[in-house]
Amino acid sequence: MRYGIKTFFFLFSLTILSGCASLTSSTKKTKLYTVAFYNTEKLYDTKNDPKTDDDGFTPDGIMQWDEDRYKTKIRNIAKVIESIGGKNGADLLGVSEVENRQVLEDLVGSSPLRKRRYNIIHYDSPDPEGLDVALLYNPRVFKPTAHTNLPIQFSEKGFSSRGILQVKGTLAGEPVTVYVTHWPEDRGSSTLGTARRRDAAAELRRQLDAQQKTDRDAKIIVLGDFTDEPKSANMEKVLRATGRPDPSYNEELFNTFYLWYVQGRGSFHTRNDNKMRDQILVSKSLLNTRGGLHYAHGSAFIHDPEFAKFTFGRYKDTPRQTWSGTLYIGGYSDHFPVYIKLQK
Repeated sequence: MRYGIKTFFFLFSLTILSGCASLTSSTKKTKLYTVAFYNTEKLYDTKNDPKTDDDGFTPDGIMQWDEDRYKTKIRNIAKVIESIGGKNGADLLGVSEVENRQVLEDLVGSSPLRKRRYNIIHYDSPDPEGLDVALLYNPRVFKPTAHTNLPIQFSEKGFSSRGILQVKGTLAGEPVTVYVTHWPEDRGSSTLGTARRRDAAAELRRQLDAQQKTDRDAKIIVLGDFTDEPKSANMEKVLRATGRPDPSYNEELFNTFYLWYVQGRGSFHTRNDNKMRDQILVSKSLLNTRGGLHYAHGSAFIHDPEFAKFTFGRYKDTPRQTWSGTLYIGGYSDHFPVYIKLQK
């Protein structure tokens, strides 16, 4: 275990909450909704965009990114998404590392996903690599009412990255706000990377503060690849996302994957270590089980189907990615998706 006696009591309290939720579920008929996030690992098309650094991902580029490889990538990512959350799939799915709307259209229109009939919300971002975030949603369950791309003002001069996607709407008839984010990576400097993520965390926190000031009980879901893990200062101190389910700390977000992190599990694997980079955060209002839409305690899950991971050798049980450096492997993504269940 990564922590001591505090961790024990934290795990104990979550076990009690999970047990209560199970009892509630067994005695009442409830409807479950799946909310997920997936970093697709550089889902580029094959065309060169002169405005972004995507030259490697063309047929003549270093990645030899031709139509066959692109179609394989689309099928693979669609296969993973189709398998998330049971037979009905994800009702809300945040995605990252997608180049443009066209790759999203190709993705939702591919054979494994066509039956889901996902709608898309996407904005082009100023990310130098041209990789964006987006939200796919089931229009029979989620009805968007407003959406925008929130730019991040970085303190580092000349640096830009993707913004934060904010989508407001109704899920199962109740108002919710969904944020989709992918924070900057280190790119050779952990100090700069940490500072950039601090700026992203501060911007997201400003948006949350403004919303909660207007509506203290707003139901908020944050989906993302935060690059930082749950215990980082950016997550706990700046964003105020913790593993504390206590509703009296109303301004905090509850990190539904904190327990996975404490157990040493992760959605991303690097340097022989699991990293819990992909997380889903919910406002404390979604922990209220007394009525209405709420988080199903204990439902947070790393989706790691056998077909999407290495099954033997040094990297057994880790994501089977598309690339290892510039070597084409033909897998899925270097991340596993994560998801939770909401119930009503």
